Amino acid sequence: MTRPRPAAARGQVIVLMVIGFVAITAAVALVVDGGNALAHQRMTQNGADAAAEAGAVMMAERFAGSTEPTAGWDATVLSAIEASATANGITVAAAYYTDICGIPLKSDGTAALNADNTYDYAAAQRVGAGLPATSTSTPDCPSRTVGPPSGVLVQAHADVATYLARVVGIGSLGVDAQATAAAGYLQESCAASAGNACAMLPIAIPVDIISCDSHNSVVDTHAPWPVDGHTVSVIPLCTNGSGNVGWINWTGNGTMDLIGAVTTPNNPAIPLPSWQNVAQTGSVNAQGLEAAIRAFDGQAVMVPQFDLVCNPGPGAAPDNTQPAINTSPDYGCPPNDLGGNGTNQWYRMPSFAHLQLCVSTDPDCHAAGYDYGAYINGSNSSVCAAGGSTSCLVGKFESIISTGTIGAGFGGGQGYAKAIGVQLIK
Repeated sequence: MTRPRPAAARGQVIVLMVIGFVAITAAVALVVDGGNALAHQRMTQNGADAAAEAGAVMMAERFAGSTEPTAGWDATVLSAIEASATANGITVAAAYYTDICGIPLKSDGTAALNADNTYDYAAAQRVGAGLPATSTSTPDCPSRTVGPPSGVLVQAHADVATYLARVVGIGSLGVDAQATAAAGYLQESCAASAGNACAMLPIAIPVDIISCDSHNSVVDTHAPWPVDGHTVSVIPLCTNGSGNVGWINWTGNGTMDLIGAVTTPNNPAIPLPSWQNVAQTGSVNAQGLEAAIRAFDGQAVMVPQFDLVCNPGPGAAPDNTQPAINTSPDYGCPPNDLGGNGTNQWYRMPSFAHLQLCVSTDPDCHAAGYDYGAYINGSNSSVCAAGGSTSCLVGKFESIISTGTIGAGFGGGQGYAKAIGVQLIK
């Protein structure tokens, strides 16, 4: 005869079932909500990366010597960070200024570090509270010697709603991420043989492959230069017609010392795209210019590229007035003034090319019959072999820069102009 189970025993079974259900739910919640949180962690990290890079882009513009925004650099950096964070659905808990090594800076420009070299966030200067003072020290990452403000460190947060964890009273899970991006002179944009810098040549070349006809006028192929680091390209210096290679007057004074500008670049910060003044076009025969360019044989040089020519005449804008970059069809050039011939024109530059000039030890160049990067002085028609051209530059296109701002003048204490870029470093 089976005795009925006491009520207390039945109650214990129910309690155990509830406990088991909660435990099972918690275990499933750990898998489901934990996995969801991990997925959002990656998204939050991506958002932090993007926000840090957005702030560093503004630091790059400041670094390049661009005109300070009306709101000021500090407010502009903060606005860029916040706009990127909003677009990526994250909240910026804090953002700090750093040097190029990613070390937070105090307001006086010194390192915000604790005695054990961990970051002292309490002392670090927040973005939005003013730019730190500029240190004159050369940054050295291993020794923790900081340099001028060059980047931003962003701490991001996001709350992730839960599904099953609500059963145990957890309505959301917080995920955090941190990212640092800095602006600096690009070191890897040149060939290894170029050392730590690329020369900025004051020579504007068309974005398309050109040749010269029998009258030494420019013929546009409407095909881009091959950018593969192997194909040897001949850039002819035709004498006649619009679209010639242009010798740039960075200072805008109407005259220039070509040899000096090649030997010691004096370019300003150059936003892409922008209009730049060209003092001379086509083939020139300045004594010593060929030797000045050949000093860079075998090295990668930065060469501006242009796609339009503007020649403002009387009744429009003065020849020395730089056209404002605008949209098509005129891109800021006064109506009916696109194109034209002669000196003191404006060339629209949408990009820069890294061109490795030929040298006799380069197997590609030597096989093609070119032992130098410049054939300018005298008649070189047998070498340049481009219609009626008697002068040319010869090299291999390695890469094209089409966005950002090209750095002004000297770079990093090196003696040559260099490109400025933004890098995610942590």
